[in-house]
Amino acid sequence: MDPLEPFTTGPDSPWDRQRAAHLARRAGFGAFGEELDRLVALGPNGAVAHFVDAPAEDTGLDREVAALGSALDPSALGPGAYGRANTDRLRRWWLYRMVRTRAPLREKIALFWHDHFAVQEGIVIRTQLLAAQNATFRECGLGPFGVLLARVARDPAMLVFLDNRLSTKESPNENWARELLELFTLGVDEYTQQDVRELARIFTGWTTRAADSTEFRFAPEHHDTGDKVVLGRTIAGRGGPEGEAEGDEALAHILTAPAHTRFLARKLVEWFGNHVAPPEVVDALADVLRAKGGSIRETLRVLFASRWFHGEAQDRSLYRNPVELVVSAARALEIQNPHLAELERHTAALGLELFEPPSVAGWEHGDTWVRTGSVAPRLNFALALAELPHASRPITGRATVDLERLAASSEYEGAALLDLLCERLLQQPLEPNQRTAVLESLEPTDASETGRAARDRGRERVRAVVHLLLASPQFTLA
Repeated sequence: MDPLEPFTTGPDSPWDRQRAAHLARRAGFGAFGEELDRLVALGPNGAVAHFVDAPAEDTGLDREVAALGSALDPSALGPGAYGRANTDRLRRWWLYRMVRTRAPLREKIALFWHDHFAVQEGIVIRTQLLAAQNATFRECGLGPFGVLLARVARDPAMLVFLDNRLSTKESPNENWARELLELFTLGVDEYTQQDVRELARIFTGWTTRAADSTEFRFAPEHHDTGDKVVLGRTIAGRGGPEGEAEGDEALAHILTAPAHTRFLARKLVEWFGNHVAPPEVVDALADVLRAKGGSIRETLRVLFASRWFHGEAQDRSLYRNPVELVVSAARALEIQNPHLAELERHTAALGLELFEPPSVAGWEHGDTWVRTGSVAPRLNFALALAELPHASRPITGRATVDLERLAASSEYEGAALLDLLCERLLQQPLEPNQRTAVLESLEPTDASETGRAARDRGRERVRAVVHLLLASPQFTLA
């Protein structure tokens, strides 16, 4: 049986809100209310297409970001800018895009590649280089992997981070060559040290005009023009501008290695499907990746539309990483002015600081995000969002949340309010003991209270329920 056979509806497998919400959590950052209803109405294939075929440009979001001015404009940082204050602005810019985008898979895949092609900001990578790399992930992230890889090989942030910018024929640097094989394309034990040495020679002269330049430059005078042998294939040495073609030839050859598609398929399954990737699913997705010419869009289309993906074992099987956790909460609460909610501070406290991975291997995933040390930061994050000021419309200079909109028709009655917010935030009911504990924790209503006093008490009940649900184990799962 093909583990990736298409999901089909039937009496025992309806396309309903539960399955649509599952897709939305994996292909984006969740859905609720009318958005979830639209996904149900589209049917399984239409809902998948909604995510994978989203327009390449989001002009509405671009205009929205531009209207906020320098607070969210990475180009306002100026040439040569680096350091925490500048990168924090870039973090806010990207988190704002994730919260407000109508094409969430484009941002989700950019986050995937940000982890896959990890680059640490530190003190050497200028902020505009990080911004340019992020744009590459968004632009090429769903296209053929070979196209993205060729862009990353020329990416100034990567060239600076792995020291290839200074690699010359007199002193070839092996950092990029080694990570290219081990972390980016093939995995461990799929190459030799001699392959690394030969690749390093191939990529001599791949540099930039300056340490803070976003422009790639091939420097023929620093390129090793001799022949090289990589993974059993001879790459003919070339002089002058033609020397750059050696790198493209080597990249294309690496992607023909049998280990490559399985390596990349496993990472896609672990990120979008299940932290424990079944070998038969990985093998099947590798076949799809190969048949689709490395297209990430078409490979994810097959994965998202498969019966395996919608199987019971995959439901709530992924731990949300801190960015997914914070962004999903901000979207579900419809936070106004999310760039002023200090979301970047919360993701860092939870263990994932954008543009500052722990190593070139990126972040660990799975239950890493729910270990003991994460409890206090999760409680703090949940409380901070629950305590945002109430406003029925955006106000200048503050992140706010419309508590009355969240309460909707519940009239702040405990059980009705809890059910309403469970549907919005969790898309599942609480366990009976959890439900009882939450309801008992709420201050009882006072029938004598009317007007402003009753309204204020009701808003506090909304805050209390939001806090408890965002801090719940259920919300950590996608």
